[in-house]
Amino acid sequence: MTRLEEAIEAARVGATSPPNPVGARDAVLRVLVAASEDGRVRESLRDVQAGRALLRFTDSDEAIELQAGDGRLHAETADTKGKGPKVDATGATWLGLVSGTLKPWLAFTRGLVVARTGLNELRWLQQVAERLQRAYAEEKRPD
Repeated sequence: MTRLEEAIEAARVGATSPPNPVGARDAVLRVLVAASEDGRVRESLRDVQAGRALLRFTDSDEAIELQAGDGRLHAETADTKGKGPKVDATGATWLGLVSGTLKPWLAFTRGLVVARTGLNELRWLQQVAERLQRAYAEEKRPD
């Protein structure tokens, strides 16, 4: 099992367990950091325009700065008032998106994810989430 698969599995368990907002940010961050080290993930983001967003956790007053696109992915802890477009969701929603248990179209069309800036940032983030989940599916397939 790869580091990315382990992080995804831990996030999936967290997403289906009773909410634990204190651990959600750390689980999301583990998945994103492991994903950033995976060649399939970086390749899936190659044709996504580079962008950034501040992923804010509405149930724990925590945040992650996410940068993705042009074949790269970077995530780190951040202040909730940090720089960049602010995007809000609960810890369970972020866990579901990064672990692949919540389909991006559902989260974004149902208003589970709320951009505090504009639709361009929201669409960019949805595209990043879709590409991450596609890369996870490819990771499971044997070469």
